[in-house]
Amino acid sequence: MDSEKLIHKITEKKALKDSDELLNYINESGENSREYIRYKTLWAILQTGNEMDDETINQGFNAVKRGVKGHRNSILLNIAKYAAIIILAVAAGYLVQYADFNDEIAMNEIVVPKGNRTSVVLPDGTKVWLSNGTRLVYPENFVGDFRNVELEGEGFFEVTHDKDHPFIVNVGEHRIKVLGTRFAVVAYPDDDEVKAELVSGKIQFDIHSGVTEESYKSFMVKPMHSLVYDKTSGKVYESIIPDGFHDYWQKGIYSFKDERFDSLAIKIARIYNVEIIFGDEELKSRIFTGTLSVDDNIYTLMEVFKSASGKPFDYYFDSGKIYIDK
Repeated sequence: MDSEKLIHKITEKKALKDSDELLNYINESGENSREYIRYKTLWAILQTGNEMDDETINQGFNAVKRGVKGHRNSILLNIAKYAAIIILAVAAGYLVQYADFNDEIAMNEIVVPKGNRTSVVLPDGTKVWLSNGTRLVYPENFVGDFRNVELEGEGFFEVTHDKDHPFIVNVGEHRIKVLGTRFAVVAYPDDDEVKAELVSGKIQFDIHSGVTEESYKSFMVKPMHSLVYDKTSGKVYESIIPDGFHDYWQKGIYSFKDERFDSLAIKIARIYNVEIIFGDEELKSRIFTGTLSVDDNIYTLMEVFKSASGKPFDYYFDSGKIYIDK
């Protein structure tokens, strides 16, 4: 991916659009991840609400391309005087912090590439575990009546109780409102579903109706139940959370029962940072029951699936891709 394309992906309005390609690029090398952070940091500065002409913006990006350090470049100094930036490596993710001095709002953004997991404690004490290919945005300090965060991907929350300041997880147009509880959210932009899984407490799943910006259909989720919104059909489904649900977040073990191969392939691709390609449609509908661990060797895992399949199939690896066929 060249610099122009990387800049385009960072600056386009839909965050993490084509996220697989972007996160694969970040995960390819340390230099790629550093390049991403440099451009993402500059773009964060430019988003602080200050008006700048296109020439200044272009000069700023060109300076970063040339590798010129900010304290030696007048263009970057002109931009940076409006905002403070801190870049940190957080376990298996990348954290960018940017602050708008005009509004005195500091925002943190964590991006977790495929094949990685991380966790973070929010300013109110809420604990969040983040899975592969996930993005979380939250303020340095919660202000106002609500504690708002933004999630793309998969996260498990243990929310600190505060009845006067409801906690809200924004997932695209939809949101999940909670006072204090333990729950998981699965909301990858490219998936057909948004899922909320409640362990304990009480959450409200607000699904955007599309009538007006503030129009929602609200659904209450029962403890140890999940609520799934199908983006394609617009329908909502409820089911019981399976045994072993906690193991995935606490031990990195994913338990599944009677799950389709194509559904498992999505999970495997994110956990092990691979792409799975089926050579036959029939293979996608095969059903499996068992467990997989984030620490499993991908080669061993594929042998287990091959042995457990009622009908034989073959597979081979090539450049980060797994091809599966009859």
